[in-house]
Amino acid sequence: MRKISTMTLYVSAVLGAILGSAFTLLFVWLWQVINGNISVFSIAAMIVVGLGVFIFCQLKNWANLKKAEKAQVNKIMKYQSYYYLFGSWMVLRNKGKMLVEYFKNYNLKDVAICGLGRLGLCLYEELKNSDINVKYAIDNKAESYSYLGLKVITPEEHLEAVDVIIITKFIEYKKIVEDLRKKTSCQIVSLEDVIFSM
Repeated sequence: MRKISTMTLYVSAVLGAILGSAFTLLFVWLWQVINGNISVFSIAAMIVVGLGVFIFCQLKNWANLKKAEKAQVNKIMKYQSYYYLFGSWMVLRNKGKMLVEYFKNYNLKDVAICGLGRLGLCLYEELKNSDINVKYAIDNKAESYSYLGLKVITPEEHLEAVDVIIITKFIEYKKIVEDLRKKTSCQIVSLEDVIFSM
């Protein structure tokens, strides 16, 4: 999808506000002509109404731009966090350390992976041929992962008991933990905590 620059959005909004004001003024002026009430007061009223519409449109546009900028900043921070985590994970692997060691050290044999995005899939690939049993995964798009040969359920389904649930969407960790705690008392850890504890 093609991205639209902030400047383009701003210019479009200004033009939209000007056109909106012009149409409003035209409507008020026509109404006054039809009623035969053209006066200094009516001209002043048209200017005030037009100015009001313009200011309203500008404020609305400013709020939308701020919201879009905040969303963009959050998205950039999210990807930076993922990049840093992947980098740290690769450093561990280059040193010959596998995440399997973490689970063995804490005697965690049966695990569930919460979130099968790129991090979740990489974690599954690392664990699937080890002594750690990935019992199932949890993902909103469970049906999309039938090719894995792994049981994948949605967060709404029954959660079987496991030694630990690993959350791969570590940025949304608190919210996910809140939701999971309503359904299970299993130990829950973040993939971020697993990687940085090694």
